[in-house]
Amino acid sequence: MDTLPTIVIGGGLAGLTAAATLARDGRSVVVIEGASQLGGRARTRHHDGFDLNLGPHALYIGGGASAVLRDLGVGAPGRRPRLHRSGVLAGEQVVPAMRFLQREVRQRRRLMGLITGRGRRGADRLAGVTTSEWIHDTLSDPGALAVAASVLRTATYSADRDLLDAGAAAMQLRAATTRGVRYIDGGWTTLVHGLAVQVRRHGGEIRTGVAAAAVEHDDQVHAVRLADGTTLPAAGVVVAVNDPRHALGLLDGPAAARLADAVDDMVPLRMAHLDVALRPLPAAAHPNILGIDRPVYLTVQSDVARVAPNGGAVIHVGRYLVPGEERRDHRPELEHVLDVAQPGWRDHVVDVRYVPRSLVSGDHPRPATTGSQGRVAADAPGVRGLAIAGDWVGPSGMLADAAMRSGQDAAAVMTAGSIATAREAVAA
Repeated sequence: MDTLPTIVIGGGLAGLTAAATLARDGRSVVVIEGASQLGGRARTRHHDGFDLNLGPHALYIGGGASAVLRDLGVGAPGRRPRLHRSGVLAGEQVVPAMRFLQREVRQRRRLMGLITGRGRRGADRLAGVTTSEWIHDTLSDPGALAVAASVLRTATYSADRDLLDAGAAAMQLRAATTRGVRYIDGGWTTLVHGLAVQVRRHGGEIRTGVAAAAVEHDDQVHAVRLADGTTLPAAGVVVAVNDPRHALGLLDGPAAARLADAVDDMVPLRMAHLDVALRPLPAAAHPNILGIDRPVYLTVQSDVARVAPNGGAVIHVGRYLVPGEERRDHRPELEHVLDVAQPGWRDHVVDVRYVPRSLVSGDHPRPATTGSQGRVAADAPGVRGLAIAGDWVGPSGMLADAAMRSGQDAAAVMTAGSIATAREAVAA
């Protein structure tokens, strides 16, 4: 075991994955998290028996995050949403999704071919193409285009089809339609807690309320300087933060320069969301509603997941934001969607939270980076003993899948010295 620990900056999914992997493999690990609670975007608020995630969340059953959780021995209890009961919000009316498809969509066969995604070869051919180009080359019927755009938003959290790489979108749709998604019992804090248990079980240490100010390094890592001015000597450091600009600010010299150009081009994915606990649910109608003529989504996750007490319900209403919309107040629109879906909901509120510009992901999977394939690697800073992790790092997947896979990559850098060496070791 190392004399000095590897310090992981960030207690979200990427950081906890890196820490759990390293601790399991016998490395001395210390996780430092500036907030008082672990989880980052995966944290859950518990109030009066209700579990409110930070916006709508779903775990892709066949995705990278599920594979990492299995590898680390972390359970992900929950159930698939009942998509056959989904509705569509068109204008001021919610109608069953199948009825909308039958009435408004002529190109149903082409639409279904598109939203069931592509395998790896098909997705690779779409890499570098905008999603807007892809769907307009495939569909011409306005109804089919509107449904395709709505499903793409829901699967990728991106409302800007010119910023979204078609290959990445196709793979995400493939993951969603082959094995589906799961809503997690107890909220995503269940996954966070499971990862933290594995870190501690293997001797790792976790400190919350401890903020990092800088990584002290030259061509190799020496320590982490904290916000209070103290330093923690380190054998290695994993910078695992969701905001790439925050990560860049922790570095200096050539390491920062190597990341700067890539980070400057990144365009964060953001969402405005309203998270609501109700008792009781006013209307037992459609548990999932996709916006057709507006970029919104509503999900009653308590319909299948254990996130509310008997007689209660948890609802998330989200609006997918395009760049430039982050400073607007979207709460009236989200409340109006709830008015249409659940008339009288205001009389049943137990807890409510509005977040105007939640950071969903540090970067879009953009055509300029051929989706995820051209994203910066975990060893991109080029400093011995330093790795980065987050949903904007590495060539695998999107959202939580990308975050957790990058955590594994960062752990491999700590062990093998570089991504290339780590891949050679795996191949051998």
